[in-house]
Amino acid sequence: MKTQNISFRKTVMLRAYHIMFVTGKEWSVCLKKSWQLHRLNKELHCGEVTFYFEKKDGSIRKAVATLKIDYEFKTQSQPNITTFTYFDVEAKSFRCFKIENFIMVEQTKTPEIKVVEVLKKSPAKLIRKRIKFIKAR
Repeated sequence: MKTQNISFRKTVMLRAYHIMFVTGKEWSVCLKKSWQLHRLNKELHCGEVTFYFEKKDGSIRKAVATLKIDYEFKTQSQPNITTFTYFDVEAKSFRCFKIENFIMVEQTKTPEIKVVEVLKKSPAKLIRKRIKFIKAR
């Protein structure tokens, strides 16, 4: 199979099935983790991302990675579904981990996200204050 012929949905489903087969977890949990890996892959192509996974020895690894680099691949072979490959920014080399060992992506709070969160909370606070004011009358 060539890389262009596999759709992202098929990749997500194959990863979810592999995670379910290896770990024995429920399908919904495996599918959720597989979609997280897909989103991680998209974010890595846009810039640096920090995420966590479990190493072979059982310790937790924090990785700062990207896939937005100038690199000419030596082969056009299909990437392995069971592993996730990334470029480690700190080590300046390619690394990989088993997809079933993925834990989470670190969420960074940019100023824009903080402002949106404040705006989302503000109307509720205003409504509660208004209700208290009306009840006080």
